[in-house]
Amino acid sequence: MLCNNKHCYRLIGKVSYQSQRLFTQTRQLKDLEQIYELLKEESLSSQSSYSEHMNPAGIFANNELDLHKIKVYGFDFDYTLARYKSTLHSLIYDHTKAYLVKNLRYPEQIKDFCFRPGMGARGLHLDIKRGWLMKVDSYHNIQLGTVYHGMRQVSDQEVIDAHHGTKLSVEEVGYLGMTSNMFQYVDIFTIPEITILRDVIQFFIDNSIPFAAEYVHYDVREAVGAFHKSGIMHQLVGQDAETYFEENSRLRPFLQRLRDANKQLFLITNSAYWYVNRGMTSLLGAKWQDFFDIVICQARKPSFFGALKRPFREININNNSKSWDRVSKLEKGKVYVEGNLTTLAEITHWQGHDVLYIGDHIYGDLADLFLTHGWRTGAILEEVEDEINIINSETFQKTMRWLNVLQWLIDQLQIIPGPEADILMKSWVAEREEERTKSRDYFNPYFGSIFRTYTVPTYFHRRLARFADVYTSNVCNFLNYPLDYIFFPRRMALAHENVLPTPDIDLLLMKTAQEAMRFETKL
Repeated sequence: MLCNNKHCYRLIGKVSYQSQRLFTQTRQLKDLEQIYELLKEESLSSQSSYSEHMNPAGIFANNELDLHKIKVYGFDFDYTLARYKSTLHSLIYDHTKAYLVKNLRYPEQIKDFCFRPGMGARGLHLDIKRGWLMKVDSYHNIQLGTVYHGMRQVSDQEVIDAHHGTKLSVEEVGYLGMTSNMFQYVDIFTIPEITILRDVIQFFIDNSIPFAAEYVHYDVREAVGAFHKSGIMHQLVGQDAETYFEENSRLRPFLQRLRDANKQLFLITNSAYWYVNRGMTSLLGAKWQDFFDIVICQARKPSFFGALKRPFREININNNSKSWDRVSKLEKGKVYVEGNLTTLAEITHWQGHDVLYIGDHIYGDLADLFLTHGWRTGAILEEVEDEINIINSETFQKTMRWLNVLQWLIDQLQIIPGPEADILMKSWVAEREEERTKSRDYFNPYFGSIFRTYTVPTYFHRRLARFADVYTSNVCNFLNYPLDYIFFPRRMALAHENVLPTPDIDLLLMKTAQEAMRFETKL
């Protein structure tokens, strides 16, 4: 059988110059149909992996990062040092719907709605005026099949007609994914917001209630914002830490290792001290501040990193009162609020390349630090672990193996003229779309992976790659690496480059060529 060895699909997937020459003699239509059957059987029956398995607890580099050069480690609190259980999403959802009904006079039936996981995903864009949720790729193209109005999937033609194609201009998307008519959901706190937005829109549609989509968006934004800014969310979560905070047994040894290595540690968070204290006490015990040289709360990020020059103020942690005295130094064991990065750098004399700041919000935590101040940055994205587990699964590996081979076959078929080839092309393209949909649905049946569309990265991943030197699913994954470890980005093949061969590539090519010649002889 052609390619009857476990490495053959790797050669097909790479479509190296040698393998293209190998099949030049079999590009006639009948031969391609035969090859299609053989390669499909090989792809879907093979037990070998399409790619090497990745470590779900790994740290992945967009830019080279040498930990030996890092003298100072900084952290955000929410979804970085502190991880939350899914109960927090239900809490945000429930209070948002209650606010809509009580304060904005939405229909009483909305109070019966329940949060359902999987209805939203980080990185989605909202066409505000139309109320369409969508996934946008790194080239500003809308990924067809991922556009939803409530629970209804918007047809491809409807999307194309509305946007005059699928490509959005930079004026429509904005540099940071947001304009007057486009809103991007960037952090994981927005998952319940997306869900209630979809539910409300669908309720209005089902009950023939006239509505303007942008009003629903602004109302939901107001409701979610009120829950955060009023302090109610922090009160409820802080009073019941066990229900909402995930235990993390690795956090203490992670921070202790940094202290033992004489690294300086600091915390910058937008949350109030009393709330941070509740969370950190549940995670590290009452003396959690001993781990940190500087603690800054209510920092008002991203303004903290920008041009705004608010002064630091010390707070009395016993009564939460602010000092009136000017802050000229930042001392261990004390807590400060507000402030700005310029003053922090002047007081500490930290140089940007010596500092690694780790947070979960690629805009609010990382963008200004990376672009303006030269700090090294790390992003914490819980979805990384979930997606890698899916990628490592046998079902996904088989689907991707066949999808890549099918794309290669379509490429070969393009140069064969005639009506029979056209018919076959339509069949293979339709099958490719089915396989693409299947690969998307492994991650999320509505929106797929947050990191890629079918062939290119998402807009979200493009921003992640721009603003984060490294990213991982859990800050404690740094425990898996020594403190002098160098994270190297992968060398990615450009469109005009061949993929670098593996050491056994020549031997495999020779074996594949022999199989191909035997196959042609039989034909």
